Amino acid sequence: MSRYSWFDPCHPAQLVIGLTIWSIWFVAMYAGLSVVCQLAPPASEPGALNWLNVSLFLLTLLVLAVLLALAWRTGRACLQQHKANNAGGVKHFTGYVSTVLYLASAIATLAGGLPVLVFAPCS
Repeated sequence: MSRYSWFDPCHPAQLVIGLTIWSIWFVAMYAGLSVVCQLAPPASEPGALNWLNVSLFLLTLLVLAVLLALAWRTGRACLQQHKANNAGGVKHFTGYVSTVLYLASAIATLAGGLPVLVFAPCS
């Protein structure tokens, strides 16, 4: 196995991994909500605090933590690459753009997950 695999923070695959994780979370979140509301809706309680919303928000926090960890790892590698070469280069650019895309995916995940704290499901 070569040193430069797609797990490497400067590999071009990093450009799409964050948005792929976000899209999988988005489909799982809203498809799961629809399926649970159809098959086993939570008891009608006033407000949004129920097992379904808590589960969905915990899933959101898990995905948010993964995206932020990947952004931190990629950003750190990008800075190390820049310091080592004293120049930009393709690896530095890929790392920088990947970090921004991971952060954008994390923000989109948080924005999509916050409504479960406010709105009652299955209504």
